[in-house]
Amino acid sequence: MRRTLAIAVLALGCAASRGTFAPPHDYADYREFALSRELGDRLATGWRYLRRHPHGEYHDDVAKWFFPAEEKFFNSAAHTIGGAMAYLELMPDGPHAIEAKRFVDAYEKERIEGPIREKRALEEARKKAESARKALGDAVEAWTRRALAVESWREPVTALANTKFGDEYNTTKPAPICDDDGCSKYYTFVYPVPDVSTAMDRTAILEVRLETAAKLLTAVTLVLPKRGFVLWLEGSEGKSVNTTDPNTRTESVVRARNRIESIVREVRGGGCTTDEEDLLRRITCGDLRVAIGTTPAGDDVVRIFSLK
Repeated sequence: MRRTLAIAVLALGCAASRGTFAPPHDYADYREFALSRELGDRLATGWRYLRRHPHGEYHDDVAKWFFPAEEKFFNSAAHTIGGAMAYLELMPDGPHAIEAKRFVDAYEKERIEGPIREKRALEEARKKAESARKALGDAVEAWTRRALAVESWREPVTALANTKFGDEYNTTKPAPICDDDGCSKYYTFVYPVPDVSTAMDRTAILEVRLETAAKLLTAVTLVLPKRGFVLWLEGSEGKSVNTTDPNTRTESVVRARNRIESIVREVRGGGCTTDEEDLLRRITCGDLRVAIGTTPAGDDVVRIFSLK
């Protein structure tokens, strides 16, 4: 440092002899630059000299040092918010001031808008996850309503054409898979399990089955494999459940039966009767019956059929 200062003083002495006929401010500004010990001060005083004395006695000497040093400083420091702000503090109108100002403005904009955008993204993700969790139950309810509106029981399946049920069943994906006993559409629902420490997805299946005999429509059965009523409960409640817990299982069955029955009575009116067993609830509305139960294999089903 002493050696550097000695060289600066020596250079200043030489410059003083050159500046005998230079304007007083020219030499004074150069002297301030030459005696600057810190890089920041030297950059600031160098730029101030060049701005004030474009044709000064020492312009070329200052420029020869300043421009490489300023370029290096900008490239190393101005890509961080602290560096960019330091640059603008030292040289508010310096050669790279516009770029530094853009960086600071962009940083400030992101500082304000970033949390807002993140909050919106989280809210959108929450809504999307909630919608995915409810999709299974929504589909069960929608297909129950469609089946309750069917009037062509014991008629050829082709009679469903041009009805709301037939249009939805035959023209939307997934396409039905048919055999001699009827047709099935298989829906897959994937949703994030709510309120768990480790993120995980759950997969639920819904089969919408048209049952036929001699190509005549006999029943519409909704199958939720592997105790699917539990997953319906999880989605509607928006909280994770223990799928093997007996109490949760019992609650899921009761909830499903009550929900289906409320839809049946809403669609078919109040002249319906209900009887119930351990594994089955039957709701009879005239010559239409809805059975809600569980198969021996553990699949949950909603079966709509005619008693004609």
